[in-house]
Amino acid sequence: MTMQKAVALAHLRVAYEPDDEDDDELVSIPAPPAFPPQLLPVPSAWWATPAVTSRPLSPVPEEARTARQFVRELLTCWGLGYLTDDAELIVAELVVNAVRHGLRAAPHCRTPGSFAPSVLRLCLLRRVGEIMLAVTDPSDEAPVPRTPDWNGESGRGLQIVGALSYVWGWSPIEGHGKAVWAVLRCS
Repeated sequence: MTMQKAVALAHLRVAYEPDDEDDDELVSIPAPPAFPPQLLPVPSAWWATPAVTSRPLSPVPEEARTARQFVRELLTCWGLGYLTDDAELIVAELVVNAVRHGLRAAPHCRTPGSFAPSVLRLCLLRRVGEIMLAVTDPSDEAPVPRTPDWNGESGRGLQIVGALSYVWGWSPIEGHGKAVWAVLRCS
């Protein structure tokens, strides 16, 4: 089984089966390299399931602050405060990238659908042993890590996401763009 299929199966199971704290059958997935991002094809409605905690985001880079605060409060509420520093950095990078690149690259016309009441959304999923952080945007283009300029101030965001997360990647959302996500392991 390929890494992509193993990750997809593990995360699809989350969307369609109830969370069972007594589940002794955990799938161990080795961490792939940070680049390139992993493609995780999931049903488009997966991001709107009750298992996913989400909130709309305004399409401005300053919204990264609101997203960080939301993540900090939610992880603290879940008893996972020790993950907040990494989670906040990851979410901030994903939000800024969605605003800078996801909105700019989005087609002007979208097929009407039931998923996206907001152009951008922050999504968090808690599972036994992991937290998935995701930001959705209307662009169909895959995230592309860039080599940063030594004297430039951009190009490091996805490198930070890759360095801090166990695995990261993206999922197309049919008719609504994509979700760029990162997984943090809980110890």
